[in-house]
Amino acid sequence: MSTGIRTKVKQQLARAAGRVPGEGATVLIYHRIGGGTADELDLSTADFTAQADLLAELPPGRVVSLDAAADRLDAGLRTPSTVLTFDDGFADTYDTAWPILRDRALPFTVYLASGMVGGPMRWEGSTAKGAPAVGIGWEQLREMAASGLCTVANHTRSHARPALLTTGELDACGDDVEEHLGTRPRHFAYTWGTPVPHMETALRARFRTSATGQVGRNLPGGDPVRLHRVPVRRTDPIDFFRAKLHGRLLPERAYARIVATAKAVGARA
Repeated sequence: MSTGIRTKVKQQLARAAGRVPGEGATVLIYHRIGGGTADELDLSTADFTAQADLLAELPPGRVVSLDAAADRLDAGLRTPSTVLTFDDGFADTYDTAWPILRDRALPFTVYLASGMVGGPMRWEGSTAKGAPAVGIGWEQLREMAASGLCTVANHTRSHARPALLTTGELDACGDDVEEHLGTRPRHFAYTWGTPVPHMETALRARFRTSATGQVGRNLPGGDPVRLHRVPVRRTDPIDFFRAKLHGRLLPERAYARIVATAKAVGARA
């Protein structure tokens, strides 16, 4: 499915979205910003800026830190909350996204694969093509964390694939972050967004939340070790992005079904 077709499909689907803020916590997933690749997870700087402008225009208290959203859920509140998260720790999170987020005072979380800090972003099973991207540096992470806007969270040390997730991977990342930033991560994101049921006891003992890639909002009573998130892609027109913050995620779910169907019949989706 070409980029143009993806965008047109999403524009049509966005019309099905409501205009009432979705209840509970909507946790958005970003990866790269302005990396200059054609990857669906690499947004243009212009598109990300437009999204940040939309987020900054929301009523006060709508865009919050991951901990603030978790506090609301723990208190049984269904208050609409939007949380921004960036997976892996690409350098462009600092180079491109950080100035935009800082200028608009938007809080965010970086799920960090600590073994990639300052080096090539490549791991087993990575779909990256060509020269690997560069990881963010510890000095840059310190700057963002010191602002009070950035929460640094755990994404394993080596970006271990789900089948290889161990307490050693979790603790190695936690040790790295604590050594360089002085705090131990309270939140975790599964690599590839895939839950690992046999690790849930270890995750509950270490983290307040563990984020999956399962699409959905988070409501009081939900399992914090199975936090839902909503992906943001380069072919999301602004109305489709707005739909992620409103309604019942109908456009996002419909798009996922279309892509799955296209793949099932052998199309390049």
